[in-house]
Amino acid sequence: MKTTKLFLTIILLFALKTTMSQETWYVHYVGYYPYPYMPNLNSITINKSLYEGVVCADSGYIAGIAIPIYDWWLPNYNLITNNNLYGVYDVDSSYITKAYIVGENGTILKTNDIMYAGNIPFYNQNSPTINDLYSVYFTNYFSGVAVGDTGTIVKTTDGGSHWNLISSITLNKLYSVQFPSVNIGYAAGVNGTVIKTTNGGGNWVMKTQAIADTLRCIWFTDDNTGFVVSRNGAIYKTTDGGNNWQSKPSGTTQNLNAIRFYSTSIGYAGGNNNTILKTTNEGENWTIQTLPPIPNLGNYKSISISLAGEVALVGSNGNAIANYPEPGYINNYMKDGDVVITPNPAKDYININTGLYDKLILQIYNTQGQRVCEQKLTQGLSQISISNYMSGLYLYQVTDDKGKVIGKGKWVKGKK
Repeated sequence: MKTTKLFLTIILLFALKTTMSQETWYVHYVGYYPYPYMPNLNSITINKSLYEGVVCADSGYIAGIAIPIYDWWLPNYNLITNNNLYGVYDVDSSYITKAYIVGENGTILKTNDIMYAGNIPFYNQNSPTINDLYSVYFTNYFSGVAVGDTGTIVKTTDGGSHWNLISSITLNKLYSVQFPSVNIGYAAGVNGTVIKTTNGGGNWVMKTQAIADTLRCIWFTDDNTGFVVSRNGAIYKTTDGGNNWQSKPSGTTQNLNAIRFYSTSIGYAGGNNNTILKTTNEGENWTIQTLPPIPNLGNYKSISISLAGEVALVGSNGNAIANYPEPGYINNYMKDGDVVITPNPAKDYININTGLYDKLILQIYNTQGQRVCEQKLTQGLSQISISNYMSGLYLYQVTDDKGKVIGKGKWVKGKK
């Protein structure tokens, strides 16, 4: 009898653990132009919350948060390169978010703008290399490191204004770099390469090439405990600063391309064929996530987690998914009194919720500054037909009858 109870207890604990490891996921949409172009999304970063973030992709494509109510990513039309962009990282300080992007042919881009400000003015930085750069990481507002092809390592100490080539100890391609603390950092790449720095990226030493595979991403939760992911569902863990690595069961044979931890216990991995894994016990075991129907089969390449715990992944064929909902389904971030337009993007009509406000005026403008609509609104929900609008980005402003601005922002008219 005792044996039976023990067996049932084990089953119940296992079921409870699996349930706790499952999350609800929502398909998201990254704005793209011209339609129906679906770029390969290579990297994502979200800082304090989903309100601030950047996505970079092939062919110089960059997208950013549209307005602070919605999780809706809009394309950045200030394109300054056609090179593929592979890695993005942002640093927040004093209410200003700096973002850095690296990519093909040594491309380094930088912005000092706030992420939700719409079109983000990125600027080319002088790069000391023509080799492809795949990953970038900043330990503070000034110090950052990027890695790439043939073991390339570049470093800045002045917030990205100047970059210097660092002597490398490998010619192997480095795909990923991360710093668990200001001075200690790790990079990983092909042929099982893992290298380590203890002085903020100035010098590096080889830790291991014992893993005979391509390591696509590396992430440490502290100075000594870290993870790498590779092909065929491989996840390796170290607890001694990269000297020794142990294989951990992932439950999948799909290639894994990204890994990121929210805490020492909770982490996520992403890979091919829309694979997402989650751990709640420091990477010892992983649970395959059940996902909603996804329009395009693709490979998740990058994960970012905000300080609030919002998880987002992006990948090939324009794939984007997150554990927080897209507006139009549920909007957890709407405050009482906010003026909200849904859906966004929209095709045939938009719904405008004015909350408690009454006697409002809606004005809609295209990107050339031409007013295409002016309409009076009443309290509550109004619906406006947009079936005759051209596809693309639009700006809106809502004022009261005395001209005071109540709300403003952006929305996208999609193609039918």
